[in-house]
Amino acid sequence: MEIVIDRFGSYHHAVSGRLLIDGQHVCDTLEEDVHCLPEGEYALQRNSKLALPYYIRLADVDSGVDSCVDSRVNSRVSFSRGNGIHGWRNHCIIVGECLHLGFLIHSEECYDLLIARIRMQFVRHHAVVVKISRSPDFLEVA
Repeated sequence: MEIVIDRFGSYHHAVSGRLLIDGQHVCDTLEEDVHCLPEGEYALQRNSKLALPYYIRLADVDSGVDSCVDSRVNSRVSFSRGNGIHGWRNHCIIVGECLHLGFLIHSEECYDLLIARIRMQFVRHHAVVVKISRSPDFLEVA
């Protein structure tokens, strides 16, 4: 399964994007600009913590070799619930429906749907790849 996060705008300290699974729009995303992952491909891994069951790690997807030496919890980025720039935890990508830049609604429903789809891929022992890209019409609002 391929998850694509297409970033389309920046508002204050938040970066908004669209989350696509196999080309289909599922939900929108919100990231803190300080903790944004660079554009590229990442592997999604299972986490032993129940609160955030999956995390993204920097990896060479083709070879499966970890290219990030620092494997501390602080270097992991997880999907999470939240409504806006004041509701996130560090190193989290908040999912929901974008009402306007920097604010999400229906976060709980979108998170549950996303985690259910990811869980099914892990049950079937399929790899999950996260690709992060920047939209050509990226909007940057001060």
